[in-house]
Amino acid sequence: MAVMAVVLLGACSSSKTAVKSGNTTKEVSNTEAYVKKVTDNFQTAQYITAKASVELKNGTKSFSLGGNLKMKRDDVIQLSMTFLGMEVARLEFTPDHVLLVDRFNKQYVQATYSDASFLKSASLDFYVLQSMFWNEIFVPGTHNVKSALKGFNVASSGEHTLLSLTSSPKLDYEFLTQTSSALLDRVTVNPKDITAKESLVCKYGDFVNFDGKQFPSQISLEAKGGKHDINMTIGLSRLSDNAKWETRTKVPSGYKQRSIDEVMRKLSTIQ
Repeated sequence: MAVMAVVLLGACSSSKTAVKSGNTTKEVSNTEAYVKKVTDNFQTAQYITAKASVELKNGTKSFSLGGNLKMKRDDVIQLSMTFLGMEVARLEFTPDHVLLVDRFNKQYVQATYSDASFLKSASLDFYVLQSMFWNEIFVPGTHNVKSALKGFNVASSGEHTLLSLTSSPKLDYEFLTQTSSALLDRVTVNPKDITAKESLVCKYGDFVNFDGKQFPSQISLEAKGGKHDINMTIGLSRLSDNAKWETRTKVPSGYKQRSIDEVMRKLSTIQ
């Protein structure tokens, strides 16, 4: 994975910082105002649902599925995966847990965020993951990023502007945006220790209009640092703000609880 260089700027809302890129220099004026422009792109809808096409890779195993993405702000993210018109798996994030249900093999995994190595290593909780799925910047440990605009450093070069958080003792967070629209293109989470292997990258593309705002119809997630690298690409269509759906998944009593590796191994055999 290509790692973006860490940008260290002592910027604040009233300062001006010169940023050099090759032979060009562009001045970033009023960095807090630019960060606010980015947050102004946040969705106002409380629900987002969409048809989804999912490609998942776990180490050397990979498979493609159809499905649905359903999200309720500050409450749940559900990704249902289907094969031949039937749900075979569901991934659910709530503020308390991560749930993966394998209906094909009648098994499931339920864990806290500290139990999932690739989430724990990047200090990711539900609210950070929600920001990634909703195409929003974030400050770890802060649910309302709009109250923490001064925490970002800003550097601009060409058509892109990079927002970064370097105050965390162990991790660097970088948010690559389109300068003209302030839309978020990519999120990168890397450890400050250059010998560490953990990392998380989330990329966005194919933006479409949704409820008066722009929203990506393609989301790509790559997590490294666990036993295997995990890659997920989600293509979205038929976006809506439908609120009529169950926000919690009930696991049937006959399903067996397994480890994440066992479930991923069996899921990869269905195609």
